[in-house]
Amino acid sequence: MQEIIPALCGAWYRWSMKHRETILIVDDQPENITIMVEALKSSYSLLAATDGEAALERAASDPRPDLILLDVMMPDMSGHEVCRRLKRDPATSAIPVIFVTALDKPDDEALGLSLGAVDYIAKPISSPVVAARVRAHLQLKRAKELLEDQNVALEERVRERTAEVIRVQRERVESLNHFADALAHQIRNPVMSIGGMAGLLVRKAPENSPLAEYAKAVREDGLRLESLVRVVSDYVALSAGGLQVVSVKNVLEQALDKAREYALSRGRTLECEPECEDAMLGVDARIVVLAIAEMAVNAVEFADTDTVRLVVQGGIGLFGDVLSLPDGDQGSDRWYGMQIMDDGPGIPRDVLPYVTDPFFTTKARGVGIGLTKVKRVICDEHGGTLLIRSPLKSGTKRGTSVTFNLPAV
Repeated sequence: MQEIIPALCGAWYRWSMKHRETILIVDDQPENITIMVEALKSSYSLLAATDGEAALERAASDPRPDLILLDVMMPDMSGHEVCRRLKRDPATSAIPVIFVTALDKPDDEALGLSLGAVDYIAKPISSPVVAARVRAHLQLKRAKELLEDQNVALEERVRERTAEVIRVQRERVESLNHFADALAHQIRNPVMSIGGMAGLLVRKAPENSPLAEYAKAVREDGLRLESLVRVVSDYVALSAGGLQVVSVKNVLEQALDKAREYALSRGRTLECEPECEDAMLGVDARIVVLAIAEMAVNAVEFADTDTVRLVVQGGIGLFGDVLSLPDGDQGSDRWYGMQIMDDGPGIPRDVLPYVTDPFFTTKARGVGIGLTKVKRVICDEHGGTLLIRSPLKSGTKRGTSVTFNLPAV
């Protein structure tokens, strides 16, 4: 704030040196216009109109007036109607209007102010009063405009700073991704070599000997490390390479096809009839397909029945009541909301807060990175939000929903 005030003062002084404000005087009596001209001509440029139509025309023309002194009682079009039209027109709505009228009842003044006027001067006028009121309201107008300009400048600085922070963060993430990829590559070769030698020892060692048991243990751990290296490599590969315009229907069909294939490989059946509004998304389709498929696969993995049923709903701005918009974005119509629900055994409450953490799992085998990948694709790579709820109904332990949004085109 201490930096803003001197800047405003300096800007105000420069502005006043370069500008001579324009006042539009509207009155059907020329003698009234003459009185106000005499009161204001030394300080301002003046325009005049003797009827409502001429007033509206001059208000919308260049130079646009900085303030309007408006009589109320005029033939054909009253000052009240002129004010209504001025405030309805975006080109003139910001011009301060001061009513100058012989109507001096409180209800008359209240009506004028309700129409958007900033002040009310009663006739017969006092020249010093008119000059003082005009000066005060022009100062308020200048202060408001300068504050708005300062706000625009500050918002631009914030946007630039935010963009710089995001750029640095992305560079760091990319650097970490390159490091993880290089590390995985360096680990892969010796791990495969260790696993190969352990397998050779298993075949060569005498049956039932301690050496054979040790070799089997080494081979199993080697296979686990190979699997972990593949998982890390796959996670690194989830970076959005480029955004495409794709339909929700196309993305969802591809993802569900992958999940159905996985279900069949596990001797299960996946049933799903999506109820989604088709729309265009601006996403990296490759990794979004993988993320949605991962949500369905997760339901299949934890199902306790041979038939897994999913309910998928989606639409522009849908689920905005439960999903916070990214970065304070107010345009919910720019986001496509989707929810995937299963009828499985649900997620225990003590486990739910950790399901998107890397390597957290309740499975006996596996590395527990499925929902971590989902979070990365939705939140980190596309700026969306993700919410996982379980159980779906109070009093039961069944059902899980994954709700998220993606940028719409």
